[in-house]
Amino acid sequence: MLNALTRFTQDLPDAPLFRFKQERPYIVAEVSRRVYRQCLDAIGVADEHGLEYILNDAAYQEIQRMSTGRGGPEDEIASRSWWMGMSKELTQMSEQRKRDILKDLIERYASDVAGQFNPAVYKLSTEVLPFGLGMLFKAQDLQDLPRNFPEGIKGLRDLGDRLVIDGDTELMRSLKDKGTVLYVPTHSSNMDSILLGYSLWQAGLPPVTYGAGKNLFGNPLMSFFMHNLGAYKVDRRIKHGLYKEILKTYSQVLLERGYHSLFFPGGTRCRSNKVEQRLKLGLLGTSVSAYVRNLLQKQEDRRIYICPVTINYNLVLEAESLIKDHLRAEGGRRYFLEDDEFDQVSTVLRFVMNTVRMEATTVIRFAEAFDPFGNKVEADGESYDARGHRVDPADYVKGAMDDQVHVDPLRDMQYTKHLGQRVASSFTRHTVLMPTQVVGYVLFELVRQRFQQWDIYRVMRMGGDEAISWEALRAGVGRLMEVLESMAGRGELVLSSFLSDSSAQHIAQEGIDYLRMYHTPAPVDFRAQGIVLTRMELLYFYSNRLRTYTIPSESWMPVVDV
Repeated sequence: MLNALTRFTQDLPDAPLFRFKQERPYIVAEVSRRVYRQCLDAIGVADEHGLEYILNDAAYQEIQRMSTGRGGPEDEIASRSWWMGMSKELTQMSEQRKRDILKDLIERYASDVAGQFNPAVYKLSTEVLPFGLGMLFKAQDLQDLPRNFPEGIKGLRDLGDRLVIDGDTELMRSLKDKGTVLYVPTHSSNMDSILLGYSLWQAGLPPVTYGAGKNLFGNPLMSFFMHNLGAYKVDRRIKHGLYKEILKTYSQVLLERGYHSLFFPGGTRCRSNKVEQRLKLGLLGTSVSAYVRNLLQKQEDRRIYICPVTINYNLVLEAESLIKDHLRAEGGRRYFLEDDEFDQVSTVLRFVMNTVRMEATTVIRFAEAFDPFGNKVEADGESYDARGHRVDPADYVKGAMDDQVHVDPLRDMQYTKHLGQRVASSFTRHTVLMPTQVVGYVLFELVRQRFQQWDIYRVMRMGGDEAISWEALRAGVGRLMEVLESMAGRGELVLSSFLSDSSAQHIAQEGIDYLRMYHTPAPVDFRAQGIVLTRMELLYFYSNRLRTYTIPSESWMPVVDV
C-alpha cells in the first residue's frame, strides 16, 4: 500500500480535480447557459406567463422559507424583501426584464453552488486528516504519545484496526484511468464524507467533487477545507424547481468534463438505519445525460462508471436524533418521545471517549461497478450484460432505424430507474453487518415475540424494563448467525470479520458491551433477572439494519423461555 500511495502522490497533478480552478469559470458559465436555455425551451420564447410562473414559484418558496427564520442575510443570494418586491412587480414587467432577472438568478445560484479545489490545501489535508481521524478513533493512544514518540505519531496515522477499507479497490483503481467514476455511497452520519474521502486517499484513488450541505460551511475551519477540496454547496432548504435544475445540471457538466464525483443517492442521512432502497434518481440520472451528451458533442465513447459504496458503523454518532426523526415522521400519534438533543461538541467527545475500545468501528466497502444503464463493468472498463456478454453502452441510446445517438428523456428516465434498482440491490448485498445490529435485533424481536398483539410503536412505548435472559440471548444469536452465515454464503449480505470469527457467546457479550459504550443512558442494563431493555427506540434503530432482509422468526427464534 505504501508504494501505491507514493505513486499516487507523485501522480496527483494528473487527477481531474487538479484542473478545476482553471475550468471553474467555464463550468459556472456553462451551467448558467444551459439552465437558462432549458427554461426558455420549456415555456416557449413567446410565453410570458411561463417566465412569470418560474419566477413567482421561486419567490413564493423563498419568501415562505425565510419567513420561518431558516437562514440569514449572509446565507442568501437575495433578501426576503428583494423576493417580495420582485414578486409584486412581476405582472407589470416586460418580457425582457423577466428574462434578465431569470438569467441573473441562475448565474448567482450557479456561482454559489460551485466549489473550489486548491492542490496545496489537498496536500495539507492528506497530512492532517490521518492525525485527526487517529485522535478520533484511537484516543486511548494519546496518553502514551509523549513517551512513545515518534512511533506514536506513526501509530496514530495507521487506522487499519479502526477503519477497514474493504471490497474491490483494485477495480476502482483500474476504472479511474478508463473513464469518469461516480461513487454513490449509503449515508448514515455526518462523518460519512470525511471517512469516505480518507478511504479514497488511503486506497490510492484520486479526490472527487461532492455535494455538501450548505449548513456545513458555517464553521470557518470546516468551510476553509470544504471550499478548497472540491465540495460544492447544496442548500437543502431551497425547494423551488429552478434551484434543483441548477444542481442537476452542475452535476452533469462535471461528469461530462471527466471529474470523478460523489453524491449520496439516498439524499440525506438514513433516519431508520435500514439499508437505503428508495433512492432519489435526479442526480443519478445525470450519469445517463452526461454520457449521451458526450457522445453527441465529442463523437467519442467517454465512459462513466457508477460505483456503489456501503459505509458500515458499529455505533452511529447521531443514532438517537436520527431514530427520533424517523419515528415521528412514520409513527405520528402512535409514537411520542420527549425532545432530548445533545450539544454537538459534547456528543462527539462522548462518542470518541466511549468507543476507543472497539475493535473496528467502521467498514467502508467498495462494491461492483455499473455503467449508466445498469450493466456490470469489469476491470477492462467494458460493460457486460446479465449473461456475461460484452455490450456497447452507446447502443442503448441509438435509434433502431438510423443507428444514431438520440436525446430521449423518457427513455433515459427508464434507464435511470433500472440503474437505481441495481444500486439499491448492491447496497443490500454489500452491507456489512455488525455485532450491535445482530444483538439489537435479537433483543428487540424477543420482546416482540412476547407481545405479538402489539404494533411496533406500542412495543417501543411499553416494552421497556422487559428482561431477557443471557441464555435466550445467546441461543437467539447462535441461531440467527446460522441464518446470516447462510445468507452471506449466497452473496445476500456481508458479515464483519468479528461476526465471522466469533462464537455466539462472544458476539452476544461484545454486542451488549458496544451498546453500553456510548449512549446515555444505555439502551440495555444488567440486573438480577437478566438483560433489561431500557431504551427500545435505540435497539430498534440498530436492529433495523437486519430488517432490510427477509428473516422469518421461526428460522432462528430460540425455543428457551425468553
